[in-house]
Amino acid sequence: MAMFTKDNMIMDLQGTTQKEILEDLAKKAYAMGAVKDAAALFSDYLAREEESTTGFGNGVAIPHSKSDNNLKATIIFGRSQQPIEWQSLDGQPANTFISLIVPTAEAGVHLQLLAKLSRQLVHPEFVDVLKNGSQGEVYELINKTIQ
Repeated sequence: MAMFTKDNMIMDLQGTTQKEILEDLAKKAYAMGAVKDAAALFSDYLAREEESTTGFGNGVAIPHSKSDNNLKATIIFGRSQQPIEWQSLDGQPANTFISLIVPTAEAGVHLQLLAKLSRQLVHPEFVDVLKNGSQGEVYELINKTIQ
């Protein structure tokens, strides 16, 4: 099964807080069969945010989890209509989320994906498509990036 498909996208996240967004992403991951337990993924996300923020700036956050609860390497994309306070590195709220969910045994994959995506986040054109592009455009862009 592909790591990232159009089914992995939520173009209208309804949450209004960081916790609600993370909860929505965790429920989506569970519904897709990417994790054994949605609550465990939610806890992983929160623990990760406590270590250091996943808000990379420019309104983009990359919440991620590496755990035995995760069944397969999966990427979930989400966008919210409203800005969400995320303790981002640039102090700006986030409204665009790329979640990486990776089994512990695939730690290498986790680091590669994080590196590939975070390198692109310095490019305004890349960020612009993530934030404003259609579902199809965002899908193409992320798939091209992770190849």
